[in-house]
Amino acid sequence: MSTEDFTPDEIEIPETRGELVQWMGRGPLRIGPADVSAKAVAAFVLGVAAAVAVLAAHRWRRGPRR
Repeated sequence: MSTEDFTPDEIEIPETRGELVQWMGRGPLRIGPADVSAKAVAAFVLGVAAAVAVLAAHRWRRGPRR
């Protein structure tokens, strides 16, 4: 169907009552033990990677030992 099949007067807009969209409200936060463990491990690995990167950058910046 093309846009020429309908005129703006023929389109019916349903009347809203109450809340516009009910499902858009935030639901309760649901995090299980596995999620918490996975996030803790990921944060630890990210911290170790950041520390190694800082140490490597420091060593690279200092140059070779003399």
